[in-house]
Amino acid sequence: MPDEELAREVQELKKALEALKASFEIVSKMAQAYLRLLNVYAEYGGLSIDVVIPEIKHDPIAREIVKILFDLRKANVSQIARELKGRRGKASRNTVRAKLGELERLGVVRKLPAERGKVYALSKDVVKRWLELIGMPIRFEQTNDY
Repeated sequence: MPDEELAREVQELKKALEALKASFEIVSKMAQAYLRLLNVYAEYGGLSIDVVIPEIKHDPIAREIVKILFDLRKANVSQIARELKGRRGKASRNTVRAKLGELERLGVVRKLPAERGKVYALSKDVVKRWLELIGMPIRFEQTNDY
């Protein structure tokens, strides 16, 4: 009987050790992501979307549209213009439409069919690059959001 008890305790210790190893791996990945963020912050002076999309660095309207699409996920021109007006004080649908065209040509946004017209969303590549930058281990196969 004592041998069985000892074997059971050894098994329990093995399970506890495996759980501890798994926890350590998660903490290690989080620490690596945090250090990566600190390095990006030190290198660029901040964590802005233009770190991932340098083409929009000098275009404040395009940057704000990208931020809006990060917040809303999908939106039509009118919704984006309304949100842009709330954030910047002014916005025209024609300007938004033109900027969305530029962003679409750059591969930053994509046009999607919707019930009424079309909506715009960030490209999966942009979202993936942003998530990699901030160290989020999300795979697109696990979500329908983008």
